[in-house]
Amino acid sequence: DFSLTDLEQQGFDAVFLAIGAHLGLGTGIAGEDEFDGVINAVEFLREVNLGSRRRPGDRVVIVGGGNVAVDAARVARRLGGESVTIVYRRSRDEMPAYAEEIQDALAEGVQIHYLTAPVRIMGQDGRLNGLECIRTDLGPPDASGRRRPVPIKGSEFVVECDAVLPAIGQRIDLSWAAD
Repeated sequence: DFSLTDLEQQGFDAVFLAIGAHLGLGTGIAGEDEFDGVINAVEFLREVNLGSRRRPGDRVVIVGGGNVAVDAARVARRLGGESVTIVYRRSRDEMPAYAEEIQDALAEGVQIHYLTAPVRIMGQDGRLNGLECIRTDLGPPDASGRRRPVPIKGSEFVVECDAVLPAIGQRIDLSWAAD
């Protein structure tokens, strides 16, 4: 063990804390690797901050409910996205993003589909054109202690889009989608 005072007494002038870097994950949904226009939200935000990323599309869908999802949605909107939609499988109360960020995103014109889970990315000729989703209801708590989204059979619908930005911290369990 050592303290910052110990390091200073040993002649160190600075301390660099390397606590890790964000790494985006894939969603695990069908079509994710088949079409152009699927851009990891963490990578999207990194590229924007480095000045090398432009608007991902005219109709952008972000999958997730955390701060990365909300940040990506707001940035896509500010870059000129005509329609920017967040798809989140739980309710607003369970959404882990900061409440003020969610409110600001809504004020900027971002749409949010709560209780909605992605099923598959759709497209034609290598280019995506939609995200098939299914409505969910909240069931019993899962391993994280949060109520688990349960699909509502027959509630599938498509969000038309030309870009999908996954912004999730874990792969989505879609085992129920095969039922």
